[in-house]
Amino acid sequence: MKLFKSKSGVATDTDGATVAPVTVVRRLEAAAPVRSRKITYDSLGNRLLKVAVVFLCTINALMWEYYTESRMMAIVWTAIAVSFVVWIVQDMRR
Repeated sequence: MKLFKSKSGVATDTDGATVAPVTVVRRLEAAAPVRSRKITYDSLGNRLLKVAVVFLCTINALMWEYYTESRMMAIVWTAIAVSFVVWIVQDMRR
């Protein structure tokens, strides 16, 4: 049953019968497509920020290991990078 507006502005169906405005709204809402997975700029920005943190933590861990030969601080920065990777994966699953 297709709905359209006649020249008089009254919503009618294909049979020419007048349809109540509430019915028209409900039919149009029912025909709406399923919600698609939209990526907003806010969520994209948050994800890119997390990726940047992982990148910088990895560089920081490498610098601690290379320049100061402090394995403990390199392990701390590596753990931070790994925890951010886990957070990104969990965020993408939701």
